Amino acid sequence: MRKNFKGVLNLVYIEVKNVPVEKSERWGAVMSAEVSGWVERMVGRAILEQGVPLRGAEVQYLREVIGMSQRQLGNLLGYSGVAILKWERAKSKRLDRVNEIAVRALMAEKFAAMIDTSWAGLLGTDEFPKKLVVDFRSYEDEFKDAA
Repeated sequence: MRKNFKGVLNLVYIEVKNVPVEKSERWGAVMSAEVSGWVERMVGRAILEQGVPLRGAEVQYLREVIGMSQRQLGNLLGYSGVAILKWERAKSKRLDRVNEIAVRALMAEKFAAMIDTSWAGLLGTDEFPKKLVVDFRSYEDEFKDAA
């Protein structure tokens, strides 16, 4: 059985399609922990590969999916954990360009995302998407290989 999900954490513009779910008598259709983790990583890759502008909400999402604290992310980027906290609290504010480039490059490495490493590619797009659709079936072979 498969199901579509809209919204991931604070990222309401994300839609994930064709996610395998299991039937639970108590909860209905649910994702296994393994599938849930894979979906989170797929969404992170899609954000990076599609060049979605990085705001505080995206930084927080990407950081949490890879299991990094604000302090750890700050250290890798040459900032304090408090700086990362400020970015994340401003959920709808786009990062300054230089910070966006640094975060996108670092996260692309962590998510094994295929991104355009040119200056323009690292900046991402100017327009924020109304909807970003991620189809689980596009990543299914990778999921099976990783399982």
